[in-house]
Amino acid sequence: MPTATVNNGQPENRIIDFNRLTDGNLYFMTSKGKPFYKQLCERPELVINTLIDDNYSLKLRAWVKEETRPEIWDEFFALNPGTKKMYRKNFDIVELYKLEKGEGEMFHLYAEERIRRARFAFGGAEKLPMTYYIDADGCTGCGICQENCVEQAIYQTDDGKYAIRDMDCDDCGICYTKCPLADTALKSRLK
Repeated sequence: MPTATVNNGQPENRIIDFNRLTDGNLYFMTSKGKPFYKQLCERPELVINTLIDDNYSLKLRAWVKEETRPEIWDEFFALNPGTKKMYRKNFDIVELYKLEKGEGEMFHLYAEERIRRARFAFGGAEKLPMTYYIDADGCTGCGICQENCVEQAIYQTDDGKYAIRDMDCDDCGICYTKCPLADTALKSRLK
């Protein structure tokens, strides 16, 4: 999967092979002689963004940790015999990493259906909140946000005010630009 790190303050991308092992965690390996390894030593986090089945996007920001348990190495190499053969003359030059914690989202890309998104976190990381949200204390119930929402993600609550269904939201900000009480009722985390 395309995987990005930071190199001298700039993003750097490459393709990395991830394996889910029997403990349920994702692992990957790199050579200690590669710039990727140096970047992970300096800042042990990465970003993955890839397409799945043409209609879904996976975005993941994860913090990684070196893996030293022999049984994990054995399982990893059982799934990657070519990699094991490639480094057979010096296993000391390779490092195995585990995705320790992270946050991300699955996003159903627009086709004929409506969009769908699901944000998640694991390993103690916090789920990234949506950019726009309605503050019920500031909302007057005018409905302008709902009228302008192209994804029909905004609905009226029992008290006559409005709220946003995160799963349906494109996070585009149209509602924010149309709300007569922007920054009071409809708020942006970009500020």
